[in-house]
Amino acid sequence: MAHSCARVGTVTDLYHLMLAGEETSMNPLGMVEAIMGAMKHAAALDLERGGNKDDHEKVVVFTDQLRKAMHNTFRYGQGTRDLSGPSGFTTEEFIKKVAWRLDRYLVAEEEDSDVPTLSEPNRAFRRNHKIDEKAVKAMFDTYDVDGNGSIEFEEFTDMLVKLGVAPQKA
Repeated sequence: MAHSCARVGTVTDLYHLMLAGEETSMNPLGMVEAIMGAMKHAAALDLERGGNKDDHEKVVVFTDQLRKAMHNTFRYGQGTRDLSGPSGFTTEEFIKKVAWRLDRYLVAEEEDSDVPTLSEPNRAFRRNHKIDEKAVKAMFDTYDVDGNGSIEFEEFTDMLVKLGVAPQKA
């Protein structure tokens, strides 16, 4: 039988149930948000004390991608049973799903690290058409809801709808 963490103070109970081999379902959002905040804070303190800037950036990227993976897992209806009901995941199943998604995001982050620059003809085209790049950047930021510097499919779709240019079904 799966048990749910619906009130404060049951984490210890769930831990003991897990040790006894029973399935559990605990909402990890608050706990993981706190841990990620602590990781970022520790990295910032380390950087202030002369730590490695690349290490700091790795912590920031990791925590940002972990947050995105965890929140998207819930958003895609793959939450834990305490929030999603009986069809939801156990704690272990949720962790596996978040890990799978996080791995995909981190791989994509590595692939994006060598972003190609625009060729001269594209830059010339923008100059010749007097494109206001600051205004374009502001528009981009409006639709980059999660602030990760890229527009995912869902954000792109929302943008097309808001701009009134989304293709309609026949």
